[in-house]
Amino acid sequence: MPEPHAQGVNVYDARGRVVGARPRDEAKGSGLAVGAVNLLLVSSTGRVLLQRRPADKENGGRWDKSVGGHVDAGEDFDTTARREAGEELFSDPASPRARLVPPGDFGAALDSLDLSRELVFRREALQLNLRDVRRAPDGRTRNVVYHVASYLGRCDIALADFAPPPEEIAGLRYASAAEVDALLLAGELAPNMSFLWLTHARALLSLPGVRVAP
Repeated sequence: MPEPHAQGVNVYDARGRVVGARPRDEAKGSGLAVGAVNLLLVSSTGRVLLQRRPADKENGGRWDKSVGGHVDAGEDFDTTARREAGEELFSDPASPRARLVPPGDFGAALDSLDLSRELVFRREALQLNLRDVRRAPDGRTRNVVYHVASYLGRCDIALADFAPPPEEIAGLRYASAAEVDALLLAGELAPNMSFLWLTHARALLSLPGVRVAP
């Protein structure tokens, strides 16, 4: 059976233009930028959905963003974000329960969707030429250049109603902002999750309908 995403991933120049495609490991060591998406989801009570990395993956054992992944060859960032949200949370890359909407439609989507069954998210930022630090399963440190599209969204889905692939995700949890802060200070967040939290937590916790306890 072929490996998932065997077609490789996009590689980009410094200005964000696609200049080809390479196998994932080769792309990460090429010096060219690789595309990635990050998604943070928050509940109505201000609790952030985190996933735990399996021990045999990069940053194994650490807590990470709600959803993340590489931009496959031929995809754009939004296509990847929709696919990864479906794959990682529902084991279905085409899941209708993961809704990406334009930023201007986000409020209306919140009013029309059942967030106990569906999640909705919007594009928040695109950052070019980020230097990422990763811990490989063999203990080596790996630096990779990324162009990263970040997304923020809402959901109130019970943990038992998610269906993450066990080979990709070791567990899910909802964590308060204070708990995420504590994980960061204890070194239990993946490095890129720490960056994402520091740069986007304020916007995430300010999404419509989120009530953060004092």
